[in-house]
Amino acid sequence: MIKLINSLVITTIIASSCYYDNKEELYPRQANCDTVNVSFAKDIKPLIDAQCTGCHNTQSPTAGVALSTHAEILVYAKSGQLYGVLSWIAPYTGSKQMPPSGPKWSNCNLSKLKSWIDKGAPNN
Repeated sequence: MIKLINSLVITTIIASSCYYDNKEELYPRQANCDTVNVSFAKDIKPLIDAQCTGCHNTQSPTAGVALSTHAEILVYAKSGQLYGVLSWIAPYTGSKQMPPSGPKWSNCNLSKLKSWIDKGAPNN
């Protein structure tokens, strides 16, 4: 009888410790994250206005960085700095992670930014 109980306990422990990692459950897709039809006016400018221009505006650019206009944003987009500091990747890690007092941009917003930059950062 003890062997039967031990067998059942061991079988239960083994069976409950096995599970299947479902990729969709572990890494759910972000709904409505359109990275194909990204535009400066509709997608990028509102994100930068909401997250960046409080400190990085033309009137008082923190650290000399202004991000109020397409021309100002374009400089940092083309250099790689804009994506680098927002995605927290080297060589832009450390004290230059932006925003400094908030969380990193979402994967969807970073993907939109990257897509826009990869398309030449047009003023569309």
